[in-house]
Amino acid sequence: MNRNTIVFVATTLFLITVRTTDAQQAIFLVRHGETVAPKGTDARPLSEAGHRRAALLATLLKDAGIKAIFTSDLERTIKFAEPLAQALSIESKPLAQISVQFKPSDVEAFVDLLRREHRNDVVLIVGHSNSVPALLKALGYPVEVKIPETDFDNLFVVTPKTEGPPTVLRLHY
Repeated sequence: MNRNTIVFVATTLFLITVRTTDAQQAIFLVRHGETVAPKGTDARPLSEAGHRRAALLATLLKDAGIKAIFTSDLERTIKFAEPLAQALSIESKPLAQISVQFKPSDVEAFVDLLRREHRNDVVLIVGHSNSVPALLKALGYPVEVKIPETDFDNLFVVTPKTEGPPTVLRLHY
């Protein structure tokens, strides 16, 4: 067999063995950008650096096929998602609007909602240093993830699988 035939056969066999996923095509998880007020208060708006990071994320993900954006109920996550939501002409959804919070007891409920209502979608979730790792765990990622309070540049790309843990890429932007 020549090289082209071998490549064709290998590709065909690979495509035959690939299973469709029972969840999203991809889930992007990020923490909100940098804030101005000290830790310890919920009212911490984005700093200028946080706004620049939000614009960078919008540029990075505008062609990723995102169909839904979820945020926590805090202004810093809502404002962080805003540039991408505007670029895509979609409305981001604070979790309080769907009766779910980023509390540990509700993380599983939110993951169930994603699997039910956004089965074939690419989704962005803007959370916090504690909620992003909790969501990764609820999505089945077996590796413990920690996001230091000073880190704002993590971008997790989760690709769910029918069986076994999802594939997770941890990028920095």
